[in-house]
Amino acid sequence: MKKNLRYIIPVMLIAGSLLSTMVAQAQRYFNNPLSQYYRDGYLWNPALAGQEGTRVYALLNKSWAGFEGAPKQISLAGDMKMGERSAVGVQFVSDKSGILQRNMGSLSYAYGINFSETDKLSMGLSVSFYKERLDNSAVNQSGQVDEAVKSFNEKGVQFDGDFGIAYEGKQLKLSAAAWNLSNVLKSTENRSADLAIGQVQAAYRFECEEKMSLQPMVAYKMFYKQDNLLTAGVQYEYENVFHAGVFWQSTGNAAGGVGVMLKEYGELNFFYNGANKYGYNKQYEVGLKMKLK
Repeated sequence: MKKNLRYIIPVMLIAGSLLSTMVAQAQRYFNNPLSQYYRDGYLWNPALAGQEGTRVYALLNKSWAGFEGAPKQISLAGDMKMGERSAVGVQFVSDKSGILQRNMGSLSYAYGINFSETDKLSMGLSVSFYKERLDNSAVNQSGQVDEAVKSFNEKGVQFDGDFGIAYEGKQLKLSAAAWNLSNVLKSTENRSADLAIGQVQAAYRFECEEKMSLQPMVAYKMFYKQDNLLTAGVQYEYENVFHAGVFWQSTGNAAGGVGVMLKEYGELNFFYNGANKYGYNKQYEVGLKMKLK
């Protein structure tokens, strides 16, 4: 029996490590906060920091609902204007997916050029730092220490960066961001998972009546190996009262969201993303925005 354990335990540990990598890929691919499209662009693009003055956005997103160890993301983002053209932002994100835990923070700076009262071009840069670790208790039930897991957990804080650009007119909005810039120079085998490359997005705002608007949007998210993700949506908003929107994603998901706006104080949002064409990846998301003077 002891002889067999020498082979069984390493196989179990290797399988656990492979599973954690697969879950990490799923986490980064499917944990796609819906708040980013309409309610807080700074969540995905550093160039959009300070677009609404000073604010804080707290978010809880849980995907793959119904699966044990499903990805869960908790994030807190704050951004503010600094003078006429500059803005700064900060984000803290905690991801838990199966046996993988990832904590990340970022600092952002954005600079805007005003072409007119309604037309503005902004550029932003984020410097991020993150720490990943595997849950030893979940990987190993026998009390043995796996060297691969130990080596993974002993990795220090790692650094990365994102770059974004955004154009905002009276009705038209165009934006793009490149993420995980350090991975551009890395070979495929040196990337810890299939991280996203970046995203482009376009939206157009139609003013229906006084205080009412309708805004269709399309976004395209790119990955190194996974299929790219197309998201299309439309949002109806009654100024400072409520908003409601629907989304469709190329993975076959249909999603919806509603929110209550508390005038100049902030808003409370709820989103639900249905199962994809393979029958999984339901998401629930709650977001709270607080506007500060």
